[in-house]
Amino acid sequence: MTQITVHHDYNNDHSSAELVRQIGETDQQFLVNPTAELAKVRAHLRVQLAEFSHHKNEKMYFLSEAAVLLEMALMNVDDLQQHLQLSAALGETYLSFYHLTHERRYLTIITQVVKPLAHHGHADILLVLARLSATEQHPSLLKHWLSRLLSLPSLNLQTDLQALTQAREIAPYLGEDWFKQLIKPKLH
Repeated sequence: MTQITVHHDYNNDHSSAELVRQIGETDQQFLVNPTAELAKVRAHLRVQLAEFSHHKNEKMYFLSEAAVLLEMALMNVDDLQQHLQLSAALGETYLSFYHLTHERRYLTIITQVVKPLAHHGHADILLVLARLSATEQHPSLLKHWLSRLLSLPSLNLQTDLQALTQAREIAPYLGEDWFKQLIKPKLH
């Protein structure tokens, strides 16, 4: 078993300790009630913990744990909405792998996992595809996925727009005129 030592700034001690506590709690809950939602939460907590580490190997370890949790949950889920949510979370996890390693294979994996689900018009799936397109520097595809995302009647203006504007891949496009025009109707 690999020993993990998370190195972090003094100001983040409380936050990383809280994440470790939450991981322990959700892992225990999952043993009693293994749901897709708990699998997603468990994976998300590990992705967050990876952000605290200053060592690539530790980051890879936490991201690998997250990916395995999501992939296992995907094998056991029958509900379409849960499948879409887990697939989007898996796409985001592989995007974190890409940002850490800059290996294009992770972008290919994201495409294989998420793109076949685009026809469902799920906000999380479309956001991952937009982030992928921005990462690959394909502004026309980014516009396409953003247009589809912003046209969803189920779009949650607060959380979905916040996730969109906070995505680091999309940040370089926030000042573009086309981006402002695309998002403007949703801000009113």
